Amino acid sequence: MDNSSLWSGIRAFYEPTIEIMAMWMWGLPLFAAVVAIIFILSERPNGPISFKMLLNAAFPRDLHSHASARVDRWNAIILFVIGFPLVGLFALNGLAIATNVANLLSAEFGATVPLLHAAWAIVAVQFLVFFLATDFMGYWVHYWCHTNPFLWTLHKPHHTAETLTPWTLYRQHPIEFFIVNAVPAVFGGLVTGVALYATGTALHPGTMACVGIMAYILFFVIDFLSHVHVPVSYGWLDRIVLAPVMHNLHHSIELHHRDKNNAVVLTLWDWMFGTLYLPKKGETWRWGVNEEEFGDQNPHNTLKGFYGEPFVVAGRQIRDLVRVGRRHEAESDPK
Repeated sequence: MDNSSLWSGIRAFYEPTIEIMAMWMWGLPLFAAVVAIIFILSERPNGPISFKMLLNAAFPRDLHSHASARVDRWNAIILFVIGFPLVGLFALNGLAIATNVANLLSAEFGATVPLLHAAWAIVAVQFLVFFLATDFMGYWVHYWCHTNPFLWTLHKPHHTAETLTPWTLYRQHPIEFFIVNAVPAVFGGLVTGVALYATGTALHPGTMACVGIMAYILFFVIDFLSHVHVPVSYGWLDRIVLAPVMHNLHHSIELHHRDKNNAVVLTLWDWMFGTLYLPKKGETWRWGVNEEEFGDQNPHNTLKGFYGEPFVVAGRQIRDLVRVGRRHEAESDPK
């Protein structure tokens, strides 16, 4: 491979990441405008409103200078270099899995009669199946990250954030980042493949376009604003779509908020499976994982702790499992 081909491959690999970074930079003014409007409506300042006042409302210095926020910023840079180039591959591989599953079923059981003919109907059904399947599995992966001890070890660093800023969106351990993106994509591909076979249709190019458009929309409407430091609500839609206030509360340190609002996009899953929590009027909370790992005791206020502590805890868990296994073997040995 010559240097030209090598650089072309690298450029193609990072092109989706560059697009995400561009979106993020375009999203900052949107973020600032939303927070500034909320500040004006809620605070109702008596004096004149200055640009500096609005800028401080959108980007409070105490939040962005916090040790937690510094870790978020550095981790975002690392994810941009390593993790985000894989996101596009996850989605494309999910759709590739769908085609392979449909072909496998056709080879095994024979082709099915097409049930859909209009392009709009084909795209609508395929897109909805893929979206609902990936979002459904995204909810369960997030739920398991809170209930499975090993997965929680990887997910907990995200919840030790003591501030919420746009950077907190990227506060993910690299291994967790891979799991929470790969598993829903694979599951979505499997379910969509079954749907392709059942409807007798092939994956439509329009479906792939819709998945790409969805990624852009969800980035702004869900991901970016879900880590805003003010509790933005969508009103009655909070029961259906993940509003910023719902994920804001998900980061609460308060015990009665723990493991609530696990949705990725649709809070419908939280309602169905009993993890929905609608904040009460005037309810407030602090951000963090628990009282014991807060402030100076936070194990993830440095990059070394953020990346290393989960491995230390996981190693301890594995050693404990080995000891339990050996103890059971010794107790069951007839000698």
